[in-house]
Amino acid sequence: MVNPVSMKTGEDQTTAFQKEVEVTLHRKLMSMSMALVVAQSGCASPEPQTEPTSAETERFEELYVETPDSVRLYVRILGSGPDTVLVGSAAYLAQDLAPLATGRTLIFYDPRSRGASDAVSDPARLGMDFEVRDIEAVRSHFRIGRFSLIGWSYLGAVVALYAAEHPAEVRAVVQVGPMAPRRASSEPTERRGSPPDSADLAFLAELRQAGLPRTDPVRYCREFLLRQLLRPMMGRPEAASSAKADPCLYWNEWPAQVLSTIGKFIPQLTGEDWDYSQQAASVRAPVLTVHGTADPNAPIEGGRDWVALIPGAQLVELEGVGHAPWLEVPDEFFPLVNEFLRGR
Repeated sequence: MVNPVSMKTGEDQTTAFQKEVEVTLHRKLMSMSMALVVAQSGCASPEPQTEPTSAETERFEELYVETPDSVRLYVRILGSGPDTVLVGSAAYLAQDLAPLATGRTLIFYDPRSRGASDAVSDPARLGMDFEVRDIEAVRSHFRIGRFSLIGWSYLGAVVALYAAEHPAEVRAVVQVGPMAPRRASSEPTERRGSPPDSADLAFLAELRQAGLPRTDPVRYCREFLLRQLLRPMMGRPEAASSAKADPCLYWNEWPAQVLSTIGKFIPQLTGEDWDYSQQAASVRAPVLTVHGTADPNAPIEGGRDWVALIPGAQLVELEGVGHAPWLEVPDEFFPLVNEFLRGR
C-alpha cells in the first residue's frame, strides 16, 4: 500500500498560510459542532494501523465501498457478532471504540473527503445530504438488514437524518455530542472549555518557525492535534493521553486541510441557516443522545433540542465532560451505550 504521509501533495504550503488556517480553525472549532479532526484529500490507500487483539474483536477487515457518484469510502470492520452497528465518525477511531464490538459487528467508515476515503473538491458533491446517502451506500454494499447507528459530532446529526429518511432499516440511534438540529440551539448559554494553553501555542509557533509543517508534517500534525484541538475540546483534558487514534497518518487530516472540506458544507462554517426539526420529529427508532455538559464544540443545548424534537428520545448528560466522552469517562460511556444497543 502507498503510505499517504509520503505524498508530496500539500507540502509546498507556506508557513504563513499554515498559521492563518490554524488560527481560523481554532476559532471555528471552539464555536461549532464537528469531529475531532476533519477534511481529506485521500487519493492514496490507507496505511494499516495496528490490529485490535481483543478476543471480542477477532474479526478485522479493511476495504473500500464505492458510492453511486464514484467516491471510494474507506471501511474498517471489527467483530463478527449478529448485531450490526454502523459508526459514523472516522475509521481511525476503531481502536478507541473497540469495546463496543463485543457481540456485534462494528462497521467504521471515513466520510467522503476524510481519513482514507477519496477527496471530493467539488462543493456540489459535499453536504449533509451526501453524508446521508453515503451511509446508505455502505449499508447497501453489505446488504445489511436492520442495523443501529452511532454518530459523533456533526455526524450525530447525520445519523438522525438517515433514521428519518430510512425508518425501516434503523433499529436504534446513538448520538454522541451531536451538532445542534437548528441554529437556535447551536449557541451555548455560557462559555465552556478554554483556549489552548499559551505555552502550547508558543511551542507550536516554534515548530512552524522551524518549518516542521513542511519537513515533518506528521509530527507537527500530532502536536497540533493534541495541543490546539484535543485538550481544549475536553472537559477533562488529561484524558487526551489515552487516545489510540492517529489521524495524522493521513494527509487529509493535517491541520491545513481541515477548512478546505468542512468549510464547504457545515452550516456553522458556511454561515447558512439550518433547521432539522421536521426530520427529527419523524424519527421512529429509539434514540440515545450522550452529551457532555462541558462540551465547547457542540453545546449541550443542541443535544437537549434533539431530545425535545425526537419522540421518545433519551438524553444522558455527562457532568463536566467535553467532546470525547469515550476518552474522558470510559467507565460510564461504554456500559451506557452497550446497554442501550442491547435494547435495555
